[in-house]
Amino acid sequence: MTLLHRDRRGRPVRRRTAVAAIVALALTPLTACGGGDDAKVSASGTAAVKLGVIPIIDIAPVQLGISKGVFARHKLKVTTQSAQGGAAIVPAVVSGDFQFGYSNLVSLFIAQGKRIPVTMVSVGARASGDVLDDGSGQLMARDPAIKGIADLKGKKIAINTLKGINEVAVTSSLKKQGLAPGDVSLVEVPIPNMPETLNAGKVDAAMMSEPFISIAKGQGAKPLPVSYASMGRDLPFAGWFTSKQFAAKNPEVVKRFTAALKESLSYAQAHPAEARAALNGYLKLDAGLSEKVTLPGWNPEAGRNEIAPLAQLTVDAGLIDSTRPLDDLLAK
Repeated sequence: MTLLHRDRRGRPVRRRTAVAAIVALALTPLTACGGGDDAKVSASGTAAVKLGVIPIIDIAPVQLGISKGVFARHKLKVTTQSAQGGAAIVPAVVSGDFQFGYSNLVSLFIAQGKRIPVTMVSVGARASGDVLDDGSGQLMARDPAIKGIADLKGKKIAINTLKGINEVAVTSSLKKQGLAPGDVSLVEVPIPNMPETLNAGKVDAAMMSEPFISIAKGQGAKPLPVSYASMGRDLPFAGWFTSKQFAAKNPEVVKRFTAALKESLSYAQAHPAEARAALNGYLKLDAGLSEKVTLPGWNPEAGRNEIAPLAQLTVDAGLIDSTRPLDDLLAK
């Protein structure tokens, strides 16, 4: 994908970004969406569902659940397809290309703010308790002159998509240090490409997820205190969702998927060694790397009050007008 960024006054430059798909979808009549609203169910009662995912550590529980037959026991035939981020997965779910998707919650708040009909079925992952060791979102830098957040002024920072959770994480951390969003340039780079992009000096810092954090560390990068944990320790930051159309037409499939998903998340939480091993099933990793990565939290149970701080940070970043999208997202 073409590198995209904001200039140092905070103005978007070349805004051909995945989030534009959400905006376009908001302007499309809803009757034009939902081509995949009806689940394909076999004679045995097994429903075929495709999941939109991001090739990062967060997806390990689902891959583990697939391999251990959890979804099959719930009469679900699951396939996955990778995308760059939640901003790309949201419109694909609403259009019916995917029956379920994984997204950071900020992209879901934005979608709901634009009245795009999505509903969350489960929390997908949580931040760690360490602002310098968060496996799902950690800012990494190689330049020894960059020792703290204040040193990021005038620098170029890679995030996977604009108008998403990584922009909120960076913006909120800058504000704590008295910097404005326009004091840095945000550049879109797919997460798997970030270690190479950082190592080549094309950006000064990059907001990564595991296993790419560990890869970057091996190349000499160091963490900065900009992470999902810096927004709130153990903060729920991502979720699994479907479209309201699909949920209305296929309540039993959604119920079975949610049950299988929560079982898989809870199993991964209780069996971290197996979750690490699952990474090797969908990512090409060097030997031993999966044993080094920092795992996120996977407790799937979370209420509004736990998620509300992230919604407020999204308001503070100017990406939504109020926290009402959170209530709409949780509404059944």
